[in-house]
Amino acid sequence: MERHRISCSIFTFLLILVGYSQDTEQPGDNQDAYSFKLDYNVPESPAFAVLDANPTTIMRASTPQEIITQLASNFLSGNEVSPGLAFDFNPYFTFGGRLKSVKEYRNSYGKRFLANLQLSFATINSMDFPDDLLFSGGIRATLFDSKDLIFDKQLGKDIDNALLPDDTDEPGPMNNNDQGTVVDNPALKQAYANAKTRYMEKAGGSLALGYAIAGRAKDNSFKTDSIVTYRHQAWLVGQYDLGKSGMSINAMVMYRYDQTPQTTDNDGLISGIALRKYGKKLILSAEIYHDSMKESIDFGGYAEVYLIPSITLFASLKKETNSITGDEDVILKPGIKWNFSQAKK
Repeated sequence: MERHRISCSIFTFLLILVGYSQDTEQPGDNQDAYSFKLDYNVPESPAFAVLDANPTTIMRASTPQEIITQLASNFLSGNEVSPGLAFDFNPYFTFGGRLKSVKEYRNSYGKRFLANLQLSFATINSMDFPDDLLFSGGIRATLFDSKDLIFDKQLGKDIDNALLPDDTDEPGPMNNNDQGTVVDNPALKQAYANAKTRYMEKAGGSLALGYAIAGRAKDNSFKTDSIVTYRHQAWLVGQYDLGKSGMSINAMVMYRYDQTPQTTDNDGLISGIALRKYGKKLILSAEIYHDSMKESIDFGGYAEVYLIPSITLFASLKKETNSITGDEDVILKPGIKWNFSQAKK
């Protein structure tokens, strides 16, 4: 009987302990998710990827932002220009989804998965099809990201300290019309600067998968009989950041199916690796990849510059094999990313 009482006491204690550990708040638990956003290491557009309009071929696996617009141009070796526009957004938040707080995001994988979905649409004028307008759509899911900023307990603590008054300080100025966005708060600005440094120097991995489809509007006409699809692709990308060195390794495998007048039916794999170096104002990377459809090995270099809040400038220089002519071209791909997600001021 005594043994039974002891067992029940231990079991009750464990239940209390587990319940306490689940209910105990972590720093930042009651903050809104947008408070943990940084304009840094934003992944590539899935819709641009299927149009070969992204500056890089090997994509990132990091957590996306809520709303991103990208403008890109491909300057071919013959000085021809191929401009394009992509719009990426999170469907969960756009169509009314909500998170009660960061705590819900941290505790619910389902909500976290939905919050990191990315829908993407793009259009581009291409030298491959000079008489047609190319358009595309895609979806991307981050399966996990160990460097997800919302799990940064130190940032949560710093945000709480910056927003909540203590015995001597007044709370940071608030903008009542913008869901509590803080303006002119030096402590908060420093919290984000410190979080960015931790992000660059933290080791961790992430995994993402995506799918995209591309079509052509023949002679720039959007009549039903003038629209055809010509490409499908699906990919899986993994990323591992090494830590203090600020270096990152990405590996990607992509299945692509092409159907064009020049190639009829053609499918194969595009796979490769990229090495990335993080800096506070600059990200540099180099990549090499194999395209089994073209039977080619291509490579390129990439730079991403952070000079203005919410706006990122980028450019790449790549050797690519033209899918129509089979010729090798060196292509300069400059562009701009504009982050419309909730910005910190």
